Amino acid sequence: MSEEDHRDFLLSALRAASLRAKMFEVEINSIGIALKSGMVTVPDALKWIKDIGALELVGLIPNALAEQEPPDTK
Repeated sequence: MSEEDHRDFLLSALRAASLRAKMFEVEINSIGIALKSGMVTVPDALKWIKDIGALELVGLIPNALAEQEPPDTK
């Protein structure tokens, strides 16, 4: 591949990464709104954060809390 091809590929990858970051932002904001309004519990919000792979992005969650499994509500 030429230098121009490499540049174009990298630019495309950066655009895709930017879109993924925006999707994380929307999802994380949705979790916050749901938690604040009482639509989800803390354990459910933590599970949601884990499910989307954003636990590292949140970063301030104590490990002990993040490792808890949500209670079975059945």
